[in-house]
Amino acid sequence: MKVRGVQVIVAILVLVGIYIAVLFFSQNDQTTGGAAYRQPELKLSFRENERLLGTATASVKIVEYAEVECIYCKRLHSVLLRVIGESEGKVALVYRHFPLPIHPKSFTEAIALECAAEAGGDSTFFRYLEALYEATPSNNKIDLAILPELARTIGISKEIFNKCLAGDRHKMRVRDDMESGFALDVDSVPQLFVIAPNGKVFVFRNSPSYAVLNATIIAALGLTN
Repeated sequence: MKVRGVQVIVAILVLVGIYIAVLFFSQNDQTTGGAAYRQPELKLSFRENERLLGTATASVKIVEYAEVECIYCKRLHSVLLRVIGESEGKVALVYRHFPLPIHPKSFTEAIALECAAEAGGDSTFFRYLEALYEATPSNNKIDLAILPELARTIGISKEIFNKCLAGDRHKMRVRDDMESGFALDVDSVPQLFVIAPNGKVFVFRNSPSYAVLNATIIAALGLTN
């Protein structure tokens, strides 16, 4: 009887834990250490030329502010790919450049990413992003001389890529992404904004684990009104 009583208590505690978790994602509580908090009044607007991984009709969109030399962005990328892949088209990623001053090479990498997009669209953009993450040691230690060769490995002409990289036409795009981040109080990377179907926004000011991000997405998918 005592064992059965303990089992009942454990079951109750588990149910209480689940209830608290549901309350966490449905209220406006703010925590730290990679957890999300909701900003009911926050609204994010989208441009026609956003860098999109997934479908434009996805119910939930994750807006990520990131840069290539950030090791936490690098680690988070596989988590984002996993949640998008498992979502069956319900989740999409919008990538926005936010190169940090402590990583000056990341601005050149942002331009290189836009050159990749110019050559082959969003799919090529994200293929090049993965190539960059794989190649860089992070923390501004990449040799920028390898950028054209990385482009060649995903099918982009080195000559065309070099001309694009030497030009100025994508600098404004990168700065526009940064300005949109400043407007959202972004001051470090990675930062995520998970947008529910009803427009409510969950914010991560730190890099979340797969479990936390997936739980947030499940909660967001349930917000339709």
